[in-house]
Amino acid sequence: MQALVKQKLLQHPRTVFFPGHRIRMNIVPMFLNVFIPWGVFVAVTGLTGFWMMYKTANLVRSIIMLLCTIWAGLVLLAARERRVSDEPTWYTYIALMYAAAVGGGMLAGHSIYTTYSRPYYEIESLKVVHQLDAGRQLGQDLMDAGIAYFAHGNRLELMRSWHFKQRTLYCVAPIVGNESKPETRSYDFWAVGTDCCATASPDFRCGDWANPAARSGLRVLDSEELMYYRLAVQQAETLYGIVSTHPVFFTWVQDPLAEINRWNLQAFKNYVFLVALSFVISLATLAATTVKFAFIGRAASVNDMEFYDDPEWSEANAARPTEGQTRDYATM
Repeated sequence: MQALVKQKLLQHPRTVFFPGHRIRMNIVPMFLNVFIPWGVFVAVTGLTGFWMMYKTANLVRSIIMLLCTIWAGLVLLAARERRVSDEPTWYTYIALMYAAAVGGGMLAGHSIYTTYSRPYYEIESLKVVHQLDAGRQLGQDLMDAGIAYFAHGNRLELMRSWHFKQRTLYCVAPIVGNESKPETRSYDFWAVGTDCCATASPDFRCGDWANPAARSGLRVLDSEELMYYRLAVQQAETLYGIVSTHPVFFTWVQDPLAEINRWNLQAFKNYVFLVALSFVISLATLAATTVKFAFIGRAASVNDMEFYDDPEWSEANAARPTEGQTRDYATM
């Protein structure tokens, strides 16, 4: 009987997934299934989240397209394996995890880039202006300024602040020199912020507005925000009877260099956290899949007697002489 069971089992390929075999997992594909998706996530996040995206965006997009082409090849390979074999394989798993790594890396990198990296690189590429007198300078002369250190006596004119509301409240306040009215007759320099002012009266509580030592600005470059800040300035012009020919917008801070360095550091911290999190997810997913494969492999064992119901085994057993018949033949 044991010989027949062994013969029955040997008719199938020796794989870790066939019921009745001892579970043997190859460590090499398991190792690759952890580190390939993780490495892809790390690479995609790094490419789309930092200086390469800012300097060579087309190259980054080309690399992403190449990775997507590789993923399409993995999908075709997994589909072919499923057609030729009923047993589960690692090909389907690696195709799914690879797609999740590319998609997740693009989302994570885009979040880091738009929130921290791009503002940092944009400000870093512009000029630093010292001793800027808002009462004597025109905005059109400083369109390439990224960081502005205003001259002594420059301040926020809170009584001429206003806002524009479009779901978010966009607040603006003019920056003036020693005199309330600029010598250029144009209020071209504005401190800005979101959701930091009242809607019924002049009010501005954005950035370091309450810090008497604050006399610096970080240029605002986001195109969508700039559109709404310009609308707020237009309303202030109408309300107060002032003119702003070439408005330039800043966030009012005490130490702009510390602020942009904080952006860069936070981008790196977020990247490290996401890299660590992705490794944990990759490892946990592989562990769960391995357990599932192990249960598939233990669906039956050599001690199961299901072969009694096999018609082929029944015919072979009927044609074979019994132990008593064998003894009778031997005594004849």
